[in-house]
Amino acid sequence: MSPRRRQPDQISNPPSTIPRDISWLSFNARVLQEAADPGVPLQERIKFLGIFSNNLDEFFRVRVATLKRMTAFQKAKKKPNMHLENDPVNVLNDIQVMVLRQQSEFDGIWNSLKSEMKRSRVILKTNEQLSLLQKKF
Repeated sequence: MSPRRRQPDQISNPPSTIPRDISWLSFNARVLQEAADPGVPLQERIKFLGIFSNNLDEFFRVRVATLKRMTAFQKAKKKPNMHLENDPVNVLNDIQVMVLRQQSEFDGIWNSLKSEMKRSRVILKTNEQLSLLQKKF
């Protein structure tokens, strides 16, 4: 019997306890909210996007990797999937839904901030666009 597939925008029924990984993503969503807040100065909003991005990178390196190892271990032991609310497979599915939603929100905020930066005459340059003097500095 194959596991029940969820719609991409649905997270499983709220569990009686929230897995720490889902809780952590909720925290990172609050960092993203700060980046979206027009009352926060532009430079700080950009920093919040950087913090969000760094947090998410670390989350995947550590937490998602651990959950994937747990899933592989379950398969290797041939334990039947008990469909527990905090089962690593279910948590990974919920993570995917949340991260896709947050990444879409991040993209919208970043595009908005780029427009705001342009109006404020803030210019982003890649390393290739810098003069020799700028690179030396």
